[in-house]
Amino acid sequence: MNAENLAIAKIYFRYGQSVVGQNFWRKLWNNNLGEYLLKKAKQNAIHQANIFTAKSGYLNNGSIQYNISEIPSSENPVCLELVDESSKIKAFLNENKEELQKVSLILLNDMIIELA
Repeated sequence: MNAENLAIAKIYFRYGQSVVGQNFWRKLWNNNLGEYLLKKAKQNAIHQANIFTAKSGYLNNGSIQYNISEIPSSENPVCLELVDESSKIKAFLNENKEELQKVSLILLNDMIIELA
């Protein structure tokens, strides 16, 4: 990985956000968007990927959510951060476009990414 091509993507979504279009058993047992995207990042050999769960915060001008229990509120903000070459991150975003349609915000370096 070359520092000149280094890119950081931050994908913001709710802690309880789920993956759409999964079969019954996956919906029941493995439906967390963050875990799904993290596994996809690993499969795509993204250099670094981290999920950050906010201590407190809000998305889309909503009410403030506080993470004060063992299990955060389903509305609690979460950020998936991806670090790799810009081309690999853009390919990852494009490949996972369907799953990313309902996220709150995608930042790539200092630009907001709109997925059409």
